[in-house]
Amino acid sequence: MKRNSIASVMIFLLAGGLFSSCQEEWTASNLELDGDTQIMSFSVNGVEGEINEIDGEINVQVPDGTDLTNLNVEIDVPAGVEMSPEIGGVMDFSEPVSVRLVNGNVYNDYIINVTELFYIGFLSAHSSVATIEDDDEKAAAEWFFSNYDNGEFVSFEEVQNGEADLSKYRVLWWYYDMSAELPEIALDNSVLSAVNSFYKDGGGLLLNSHACGYLWDLGRISSEFPMVIGSGEGSDNPDSWGIGVTLDAENGGWAHNVSNHPVYSGISMNVDDDGYMWFPVIGPGWKEDHNHVIENIPGYFGIGPNDNPEIYQAFTEELQAEWLGVWGGIRDYWMAGVVEFLPTEEYGGKAIYQGIGGFEFNQNEQGELNPDGENPHHGNIQKFTKNAINYLARRN
Repeated sequence: MKRNSIASVMIFLLAGGLFSSCQEEWTASNLELDGDTQIMSFSVNGVEGEINEIDGEINVQVPDGTDLTNLNVEIDVPAGVEMSPEIGGVMDFSEPVSVRLVNGNVYNDYIINVTELFYIGFLSAHSSVATIEDDDEKAAAEWFFSNYDNGEFVSFEEVQNGEADLSKYRVLWWYYDMSAELPEIALDNSVLSAVNSFYKDGGGLLLNSHACGYLWDLGRISSEFPMVIGSGEGSDNPDSWGIGVTLDAENGGWAHNVSNHPVYSGISMNVDDDGYMWFPVIGPGWKEDHNHVIENIPGYFGIGPNDNPEIYQAFTEELQAEWLGVWGGIRDYWMAGVVEFLPTEEYGGKAIYQGIGGFEFNQNEQGELNPDGENPHHGNIQKFTKNAINYLARRN
């Protein structure tokens, strides 16, 4: 088959007209299947892309310092394929680019993304993945190291004794779910100083569960909000829990819709009858419910009612942050569970705060409802995490 040589880069496949599966991120097309839209090969500046058909991704990493605004890219596709927009020649891929490939009555949608080769640190109070005790932190670490060749384990002990040079990393990810009390070594003055220097110098932080509280210890947050913090054993629960991404119904729409934020790229949103958008993160079964979220925000600012737009303005301005997510079902400004802390004059890096309790990297094999601990929405957790890491790894 003759192929057209066209330019492109690392692509995240979002939806295909050929395949559908409850396990994969493919969407079905009811069109007649008469064309081939499968990508044969992919390279950027001579660097071959890694094609992952299961996840629908093509990953390309160019050397750190590569000018992403001036890339020579090539893609090998079957004859007859049309691309919209047209991809070719020298292009700017400093931001993701969406493209649709069409061949006859078949199409595939892609998000094109290119990243530089850099290092990501997985922070832990333990000495290795094998010694991690908490099931969610361990599951997160195992997933991370099976997906990131540029990932390195960074213990707080190594930070404390100077063995770890944090300036090497673009992003530090800390997933701490064991206790609402952070480990003492993370609060050691030399550790706090090192992590703060990393963060202030432009490094990105991804914080999950009780690690979210670290932003107070680092000095990025000083506000004393009411909080919901849970660290119990959990219980059996028949519901599916999710994260809401629209706030404040307004004139038939929503005042704030963050479904297009990069952390939600490729995540299929549920849309309620009123247009409210959310996505599930955990299904029926045992839930630990380890929240670390900010609540009663209207009360903190003394502004009411709960859907008063002045609350949103006060919250985002005081924290210099973007309100990204709430407990699924919340439609006003009562609480915040997913927040992006934007760079400030003092803190040059970004931080993603993910404190919603339903976000578990491992649903426990416990209880009667789901004794095998199979979470049908685990893919959303993985995709959010990958999106957040990739987003934080971009240069500001």
